[in-house]
Amino acid sequence: MNTSRASGRRRPGAVRSTFEPVRALLRGLDVLAAVNQGQAGSVAALAQAVGLPRATVIRLLETLEGAGYIAHTGLDGRYDVSPRVTVLSSAFDYDAWLAAIAQPHLRRLMRRIHWPSDLMVRSGESMIVLTSNRSHSGLNINRRYAGMMSSIFNSGSGFAYLAWCDDTERQRILAARTDSAERAAIEHEVTRTRARGYGVRDISIPPGVGAIAAPVTVGGRAVACLNVVYLPRMATAEAIARQCLPALRAAAHSLGRAIERGFDGGRGADRGASRPAARR
Repeated sequence: MNTSRASGRRRPGAVRSTFEPVRALLRGLDVLAAVNQGQAGSVAALAQAVGLPRATVIRLLETLEGAGYIAHTGLDGRYDVSPRVTVLSSAFDYDAWLAAIAQPHLRRLMRRIHWPSDLMVRSGESMIVLTSNRSHSGLNINRRYAGMMSSIFNSGSGFAYLAWCDDTERQRILAARTDSAERAAIEHEVTRTRARGYGVRDISIPPGVGAIAAPVTVGGRAVACLNVVYLPRMATAEAIARQCLPALRAAAHSLGRAIERGFDGGRGADRGASRPAARR
C-alpha cells in the first residue's frame, strides 16, 4: 500500500517547492483519484487503498461531494465521480504533453545510434508522427515530418503497435479488414513481428525509406511506438536492428516509464497508470 502522498512526503519526480505541500489537498486528490480509477467505491475500501484513517476519508469524501466532484450512489455505500471531474482535464493536451516528455528520450537515442527516430501514435488505421529528432540528424530523411501518416498495416510502427496493443483493441482494428486473405496476411506479419521483437516497414512502399520500430508500453500494452528510420541503400533492416535495437528498446522502455509516472502523479508504477487512449 502506498501512503507516500497521504503522509505528505515528497513524491519521486515531484517539482521542488519553496513550501511544504498541503497535505490535506494531497490526501483529497488521492481519494478523488482512487474513486476515479474505480479502485474502490466504499469508505472502507477507499481508506485501505489510500492508506488513511476511515474518519479522514469520510471527511474528504464529503468535501469532494460538496464540491460536486463525486456522488454517493447509495448502492452498497459506494461513491462515483460526477461529470464535474471533466473540467479538471479540459485544458490538458495529451499529444503536446507526450511530445514534450518524449523529446529528451529521442535526443539521447540520436546520440547513441546516429539514425533519426520518430514517436508514432495511432489514429484510426494510421500511425502518425507526433514528434521526431530528424531535425537533429545529419541525414536529410524527409525533415517535414510533423503529422506524417503511415498505414498501420504496412509500417514498422503499425506492426509493432498491433503486436503489443491490447487484444481487444487489435481485434477491433483488424475487424475493418473484410478481405479474409488480407486479414490473414496482416495477422501473420503481426505474429512474425512479435516473434522478431520489432516491427519492420515495407520498403517497397513510397517514399522508399526503411524503419524498424519498438512499442512504448504502459501496463504491458502499447500506447505508442518509437522507430529508427534508415536509408535502404545504406543498410538493411537486419543490420539496423543489430546496431540499434538495444538502444531503441531502452528508449521505448524509459519513455513508457515516464508516461506511467506522469499518469501516476510522479509516483512510478506502484499503483499502475491509466492507459492513454489512442486517437480515433
